[in-house]
Amino acid sequence: MSKWHEWKYPILSYILFFFLLWGFMWAVRQIYPALLLPDEIYRPYLGISPTSNSFLDIWQRWDTLQYQAIAEHGYLSFENALFVPPLYPLLMRFLGTLLNGNTLLAGLILSNIFGLSATVALYELMIYEFKDIKMARRATFYLLSFPTAFFIFAAYTESLFLLGAILTLLYLRQEKWLLAGIWGAIAALSRLPGALMLIPALYTAWAVWRKTRELRPWLAPLITALGAAIFPLYTWLGLGLSPFAPLTTQTSRFHGGLTVPGWNILMALKQISLGIYPITNSFDLFFTLLFLAGTLAVLKKMPVIYSVYTLSFMALYLFRIAAVYPLLSNSRYVLSLFPVFMLIAKWGEKPSVNRLILYPSWLGLIFLSGQFAIWGWVG
Repeated sequence: MSKWHEWKYPILSYILFFFLLWGFMWAVRQIYPALLLPDEIYRPYLGISPTSNSFLDIWQRWDTLQYQAIAEHGYLSFENALFVPPLYPLLMRFLGTLLNGNTLLAGLILSNIFGLSATVALYELMIYEFKDIKMARRATFYLLSFPTAFFIFAAYTESLFLLGAILTLLYLRQEKWLLAGIWGAIAALSRLPGALMLIPALYTAWAVWRKTRELRPWLAPLITALGAAIFPLYTWLGLGLSPFAPLTTQTSRFHGGLTVPGWNILMALKQISLGIYPITNSFDLFFTLLFLAGTLAVLKKMPVIYSVYTLSFMALYLFRIAAVYPLLSNSRYVLSLFPVFMLIAKWGEKPSVNRLILYPSWLGLIFLSGQFAIWGWVG
């Protein structure tokens, strides 16, 4: 059986969502023709020129501009630039040089290559675990239908991290230790929380070593750890800053820190009751609670490696707190909890459950992607 025949469904699904979302967001921007000029707080361009291309303009929002600034001018381009490891901005810079300096287009091309690959990788992981083509198709479709899935298509690090995380777990399950380590390192180099990929790699290596006393499994956590160490070493040796500067920068960036698990949920409820950004806080709260329940289900229903992975990231989302938005960006960050999508693909076998998953997801996707297109803050 050819790979095209195997991968046709996830590839075509991705392409379908790509064109539908891009077209919808462009149409929303035409309907809402307000002059959205750069603004230090509400529309921070950080010295990057707004694109004149209306089809690209809808994606030049928020973090994308920060990646562009780093790609074009380095880590000294703006305050708090150290919030992201260098892999994604470096790739934007490299491809941008081939596109006449257009780092926005470069980021969109890269993210969609990674996004398409991540969709296929999730399909392959589902086939490996469940040997069920229909379940694999539902898992990829649910991921692409999720209300914040447009971040996979945007020039954000979501797609690169997802690709790295999915392939790390796939290769850990297949005991391909070198590949697992390489993709774990890539995930760690895509965003700061990616360093948590070390936890499932360590767990798997320890579980295998305990039974067989083989040393090869330790390749996976070793290479992942080396990948996670590159950015702190660069800030220390290359920039002359503390190796902990990326962590303090991230904390400063969202005006928060760590807290007692669940306190951020209570603070989000308080903010909502006081009418402080109730829509955004409500979305973050809803998706945090939804995926907290999903995490508990993964703990009960899926192999341990998925529980270790999901719990590691869910714990981070429960420990961190921000000032105005206590659950800042959790609506987007829960995309990384792909084992939840794998699990609900099993439940979606029932047509009524399938509709219950898809219809609200599409409504959320329409609303949030439209908001993003007109510079609304949605994560």
